[in-house]
Amino acid sequence: MRGNRVVVGVFSYMDDTIAAINAAKEADYDVKVYSPVPNHALEEATSHTRSPIRIISLIGAMTGLTAGFALAILCSLDWPIRVSAKDIVTPPAFFVVGYECTILFGAIFTLMAMLHFSRVPDLFRKVGYDPRFTRDKFGVVVGCESEQIEDVKKKLLDVGADEVEVKDGL
Repeated sequence: MRGNRVVVGVFSYMDDTIAAINAAKEADYDVKVYSPVPNHALEEATSHTRSPIRIISLIGAMTGLTAGFALAILCSLDWPIRVSAKDIVTPPAFFVVGYECTILFGAIFTLMAMLHFSRVPDLFRKVGYDPRFTRDKFGVVVGCESEQIEDVKKKLLDVGADEVEVKDGL
């Protein structure tokens, strides 16, 4: 999260949570949300842009297709075997290898992108997490600088936070 501090707002109602998310986004703060249940309204309020994972999957698939064809062609050129007067490099024979490498590289690139963008290395360090967020409360964690703490606290309390606390973001 941006900033060296985080302000954690605890909410009982989803409408108040969405209002807090919108208020923090309008002020250009970094926001993270914890919810006891999945909800489309929260997802729409927190989403900024579309995920780049699909582009990375396409890049992986194209890399796999190129690698598969290159592997098959280079192996054919390295060990040429003439079969019934056909050319050494015949693309229809390499479609299966190209297809399989497309699937393999696309899946590997997708998995690596998902791990990268979900920040799996920080899996055990959840900034601002409170166990109540998995039972019955909603949490909005706003990253900010030390001089912005009072402004963020006021915004969260104005939209209906049950309680607000400040924690170190690092």
